[in-house]
Amino acid sequence: MTKNYMRKLTFTLLLVVPLLLATPSQASAYADPGSGAFIYQAAYAAFLGGTYYLRRILDRIWGKRK
Repeated sequence: MTKNYMRKLTFTLLLVVPLLLATPSQASAYADPGSGAFIYQAAYAAFLGGTYYLRRILDRIWGKRK
């Protein structure tokens, strides 16, 4: 076996095995009504925070050119 093949195999195993171990065999749960609002709020906050930091980075880049 080549080194490249072994690296790909190792990377794949290190990625797939933890995901398989983290998945439950049987899910016996429910989502309460407030969880949907929490997901929307988290996504909105992540979007606003990302745009804020992206704008700061772009201002630094464009500010140096002036």
